[in-house]
Amino acid sequence: MRKYAKVFITAALAAGLSTAAFAANNASQLTDIDNYWGKAAVQYFYDRHYVSGTDGKFRPNEDITREGIAAIINNMIGEDSAAVTTDFKDVKGRWSERAISSLVDKQIMSGYSNGTFRPTQNITREEFAVIAYNYMSYKGMATTGEQTVPFADEAKISPWAKEAVNAMGAAGYMTGSNNVFNPKEYVTRGEAVNVLYRIVMTADSAQAAAPEATPEEASLETKVFKDITEAYGSIKKFAGDGIMYWQGDTLHIGVKTQKNKDELESVLAADKTIPKNVVYVQTAKYSYDDYKKMMSKAEEVYRATEATDAVVKTDVDYLNEKVVLTVQSISEETRANLDDALGGALRIVVQ
Repeated sequence: MRKYAKVFITAALAAGLSTAAFAANNASQLTDIDNYWGKAAVQYFYDRHYVSGTDGKFRPNEDITREGIAAIINNMIGEDSAAVTTDFKDVKGRWSERAISSLVDKQIMSGYSNGTFRPTQNITREEFAVIAYNYMSYKGMATTGEQTVPFADEAKISPWAKEAVNAMGAAGYMTGSNNVFNPKEYVTRGEAVNVLYRIVMTADSAQAAAPEATPEEASLETKVFKDITEAYGSIKKFAGDGIMYWQGDTLHIGVKTQKNKDELESVLAADKTIPKNVVYVQTAKYSYDDYKKMMSKAEEVYRATEATDAVVKTDVDYLNEKVVLTVQSISEETRANLDDALGGALRIVVQ
């Protein structure tokens, strides 16, 4: 899924490069993190303007609020799009409105059924695990995994948070203390930054090992991405209906719904900044969200009957519209279970 994920983080990568260029020249310093255990992460985020301080203080041990974490993650993504508004009655006009709207649009955070977002409410550890999990999913990072040893207080983890908590624990991003997760405890500003820092470092390592987009590709992706947003209204809607990937020098956009396909083709045709014959819109069986669910399902089914420490890799073959499950070994029982669950949408590779 690297190519598709890259499309959605083009702006973030550009922002990361620009902030890194002047990070060393940031004259302001935080005065309350010298003896803080997570100083390196806080300093890294401060240098890149993901976080800020007040009167030279970061207050790492202060509980973080919902709007506080929305602002940090929005800064990490680094998009500079048109102003975004929200329907949340308790967010309109707040300093955090743009960040909250952006994260809700990207399905990283959500509001409550009564039409509120509760921006000043503190975040529990299990709530933060879900937010971090959703951020990783948005960035195209692997979000599957099970704790080798379940948390001692697993029964206290809310059902809606268990998948995220397990994934964060398995990846080593949120491990708890003495195998106790403490799901209902609040997350501090410093703790939140350190978890996100670990995720960023993992993403940077993976990016360094992967081929970079050329400047021409990145520029085209940015233009096309704006047109997709115009046609669909939001990233969330496109993710549920479409995919995007490179094949050679052609950027392919697959769309499930004919009406949306026609609308997108119309918007792209009207965009004079996009060269001819480099973007191809086609009909697709599956969307980005569909592939994400199928990849998660493939690994879930495989791990149900195979060794718990088995190495599993999932990817997408966009040309043939299949999820690819790469494993070192597989039993006939597992093959049958995978066939029942995913059928012809799955290809198994044994290495």
